[in-house]
Amino acid sequence: MELITKLNEVVATLRNLSPHPAPPEISYIVEKDSLWVQECLFMLEPSIIRLPLDGKYYLTNQSNFLNIIAWHWVDSREWVKDKFDCENFAITLKADVDWYFGLNQVGIVIDYKAGHGYNLVVFPDGKVMLLEPQNDRMFVWPNLSSLYVLKNAFVLL
Repeated sequence: MELITKLNEVVATLRNLSPHPAPPEISYIVEKDSLWVQECLFMLEPSIIRLPLDGKYYLTNQSNFLNIIAWHWVDSREWVKDKFDCENFAITLKADVDWYFGLNQVGIVIDYKAGHGYNLVVFPDGKVMLLEPQNDRMFVWPNLSSLYVLKNAFVLL
C-alpha cells in the first residue's frame, strides 16, 4: 500500500511539472454507421481487411481534427524499438481521440506488407486520410512512400 501511495504522489508531481493544455472544444460531430465506414474504406482500397470495432461512428471535420492533432503530444514521444514503436504511436493516438473527444473516427492500420503501423482517419464527407502519428503528417493515399502500402492491410476501425 505504501508503494502505491508513493507512486501516485510521483505521478501527481510529474503532471504538475509539465501541464498539458486543455483539449480543444469540438462542437461539430456527425454520426455514421459501420456500413458507411466500410464503404469509405472500400472506395479507398478494396483489399483493406477491416476489423470493425463499433456499430456507430462519431466523426468531426478536418478543421476540428487538425486542432486535435496539434493538441495531441504523441509525436513528441521517443521511438524505442519493440517498446514504443510505430504501432504504439498509432494505438495511443486512437485511444486518446476516443477518450478525450468521444470520436471513434481514427483507425489503426497494421500494414504487414510495409512493416509499419499508422493511423487512418475517416471524415464526415467520406474522405479518408492516412496519419503518421510519429510526426503528425496527414496525407491522402496512394502515397509514394513504401511505408504506407495499404494493400491487404488490417484496419481496426
